[in-house]
Amino acid sequence: MNEEKLKALYASFAEIYADGKPLRRLIELVTAVRAAGLDPETVTADWLKTLNEDWVYGESILPFQDTARNRLYQQLLRGQ
Repeated sequence: MNEEKLKALYASFAEIYADGKPLRRLIELVTAVRAAGLDPETVTADWLKTLNEDWVYGESILPFQDTARNRLYQQLLRGQ
């Protein structure tokens, strides 16, 4: 995926959640997308809205309600 499309994905993410609080970094967002089994190019605003808001703002390490996806997210993030 090219850098322009990744920037557009992050811009959509930031537009939904921006309220002055720090947001997760692009690499964390892309890792969550991949843990969900999605291609970053196919992510919709509706899907972005399903992310755990505590995770979005760095208050939790778990982006999903699903335990298996959270485990995969952590493994991908650690490069395992």
